[in-house]
Amino acid sequence: MARVTFSRVSKAFGDVFALREIDLEVYDGEFLVVVGPSGSGKSTALRMVAGLEEPTSGEIYIGDRMVNNLAPKDRDVAMVFQSYALYPHMNVHDNLAHPLQLRRVPKAELEERVRKVAELLGVTHLLQRRPKELSGGERQRVALGRAIVRNPAVFLMDEPLSNLDVKLRVRTRAELIKLHERLRTTTIYVTHDQQEAMTLGDRIGVLNGGCLQQLGRPDALYNHPANLFVAGFIGSPSMNLLEGQLISRDDQLFVEGKDFVLRVPPERASLIDRYAGRDVVVGIRPEHIFDRAEVAEAPPGSTFTARIDLVEPLGSETLIHAIVGGQPLVAKVSPDTELRRGHIVELVVDTRHLHIFDRETQRAITR
Repeated sequence: MARVTFSRVSKAFGDVFALREIDLEVYDGEFLVVVGPSGSGKSTALRMVAGLEEPTSGEIYIGDRMVNNLAPKDRDVAMVFQSYALYPHMNVHDNLAHPLQLRRVPKAELEERVRKVAELLGVTHLLQRRPKELSGGERQRVALGRAIVRNPAVFLMDEPLSNLDVKLRVRTRAELIKLHERLRTTTIYVTHDQQEAMTLGDRIGVLNGGCLQQLGRPDALYNHPANLFVAGFIGSPSMNLLEGQLISRDDQLFVEGKDFVLRVPPERASLIDRYAGRDVVVGIRPEHIFDRAEVAEAPPGSTFTARIDLVEPLGSETLIHAIVGGQPLVAKVSPDTELRRGHIVELVVDTRHLHIFDRETQRAITR
C-alpha cells in the first residue's frame, strides 16, 4: 500500500486546461472518491497516476517515489475501467491469470492467487466461462479480480459501475465497500454520481473545471459545502439556492428575496453581520423545508408562501416542487400530504440549517 500525492499538478491540452494546480494527498489505505460533472478533469487525474497521461506541470508521487517519468508498468498500480476491458477469447481463469503471466509468476503461486481472488469475489463457479457468457455484474467482478490478483500498491477505478443497472449498481457498491475493508489498498475511484461518492468514499474530492472545489468527508461536504458548486452538486435532490440580500434590521439579520424573508438565527448572525448589505444566495436542503400544516410551531422569520408546481410521490416521502418569487424550490414532505399542483402553500424553514453564500465570490459565508 502507498499514499498518492499530487503537488501543484496541471494538465493542458493545447490552450485548454483539464486540471489546474491540484494539491491533493490520498492517504495510505484510503478509499478516495473523485467526483464531478463530465469534463471536470477527474478521469485525467486518474490517467496521470496510471501513467497514461503526462502532467504539464507539477509532481505526482506514489509513496515516496516521484512517478512523472516512470512507465505505467513500473508504478505498481492496477486500473479498472468502465468498459470491463476483458479479453473475449479468454475464459475467466485466464483473464485473472493474465497479469501474473506477464510478470512470469511461478505456476503454483499463480494458481493460488487466482483461486483466492475467485473465492473473494464469488466467481469460482465462473472460471471456465468466457466474458460473453457472463452478466454485467459478473464481468465487473472479474475486472476487479484482474486488478486485485496483482496485489498493487494502488487501485485506480474509472467509473466502473456506470454500465450496471440501478439495482445491481447498489449491490456492487456494497461489495466494493466490504472488499476495501478486507484489502485496505489505497484506492482512487472516479465517478460523476454524487450518491455513489457519498456511499463509497472515506473522503471525497469535488472537481469542477479542472479545479479542486472541496475535499473532505462525505458528511462535511453535505453539511458544510465550501461554495455554491459543491452545495448544488452534493445531495439528491440538490440544495435549494435562492437569491436575496443580507439585511440588518432592529439588531437582527435577515435574508430578503422576492416574496420571502428568512431570519438568520442570532448565534449565526453574530458571525456574519459584517456581510450585511451584500447580495447573497441562501441554501436550504429539501429536508429542512416543511408544510406549515404539519408543523406545530413556526418561529418568526421562518415561513413564506409558495405555489406548488409539481407533486412527486416516492413512497416513503413526497417531493414538492414549488415556485417562490419566480425561483424553483424542492421540499420533502409527508407521503400523506394532500398538497396538489397549483395549490398555494405556506412553507416553514428550519433556519438553523441555512447556508449563506456570497453571490459575487460564490463562497460560503456560513459553514
